[in-house]
Amino acid sequence: MSRLILYIAIAAVVYYLYRSLRRPKPAQQRRVRAHDTVRCEHCGVHIAADEAVTDGPHHYCSEEHRRLALHKRD
Repeated sequence: MSRLILYIAIAAVVYYLYRSLRRPKPAQQRRVRAHDTVRCEHCGVHIAADEAVTDGPHHYCSEEHRRLALHKRD
């Protein structure tokens, strides 16, 4: 009976080692690149440059803020 327990224990260790060696390596984490940001001329919030509404040299966080800034300038 003790030999049976010994064989089961050895089999469990071998199985555990086999599984741990077969496990795929974790994929390298992708590096998140920071976006270029611009400041909204109306409210001052910083947003990604590719999401900004641009009017000449001015950048806005939304179309509404662009319109409000234009009315403010006039």
